[in-house]
Amino acid sequence: MAEPDDHKLPPVSIVTVSADGYLFIRLLVERVRALVGSRSYEIVVVDRGSRDGSRDWLKRQSDVRLMTRRQWWWQRGHRHGNAAEAGARAAKFERIVLLDSDAHPVSPDWLVDSVDRLDDHHRLAGAISRERHRGNPHGWYVHPHFMTFFKKDLGKLVMLRKLRGEDTDTGEEATIRVLEAGLGVVGHEIAFAPEFSVGNPRVPTISGGVFHCWYISRLTHNEPEVLRETGGAVTRANYLDPLVRRLRKVYQLAF
Repeated sequence: MAEPDDHKLPPVSIVTVSADGYLFIRLLVERVRALVGSRSYEIVVVDRGSRDGSRDWLKRQSDVRLMTRRQWWWQRGHRHGNAAEAGARAAKFERIVLLDSDAHPVSPDWLVDSVDRLDDHHRLAGAISRERHRGNPHGWYVHPHFMTFFKKDLGKLVMLRKLRGEDTDTGEEATIRVLEAGLGVVGHEIAFAPEFSVGNPRVPTISGGVFHCWYISRLTHNEPEVLRETGGAVTRANYLDPLVRRLRKVYQLAF
């Protein structure tokens, strides 16, 4: 089979939401650059009030468009899903690649195997999470840490906010709507990434050529919540700190 011509592949807008986490958002940007090929692209970062130097660095990047959506404690709007939708609406290309800020590509085929497979029937592609929530009869959905879709479907087939409370996860509504419309989903199973193992048997993970650290933003901003959710299995000391050391070693990071 002939190799794909990058110049003929559709351009993509890569959208992410950031709130501190300088190392992870910079790693996302740099790994996208390394693995996007020669196709046209942009990176849209919606920042929610970072104070760790992230915004200053992002402002200096020629392939990054920085948007700001400050999150005050009394506001119900502009949470992660709302911010992601704002970034997708601002995208200049029709094909959207949504990544969590603690995710990054690790395979040169990550876009060919996901966003490039979208068509008139397949309207959603990405990482498949197999969880059972009361609002979702299918028992699985495309997780928004790596989700690709058409911009024209935003607000129709694709909703990134939680519309059913705790009955569904962020972004789960998109999968439900696409399937209910009789349309298709291209899914990649989420698997544990042993090469980045730091002692936890479930995280971090890899799916469809995208690596995801999980829990990073929540550990940074609300570690007690993660401790309660995981029974103390995921903490800064036993997960975040050693994972950062591992990432710096694997990628030979100087930052």
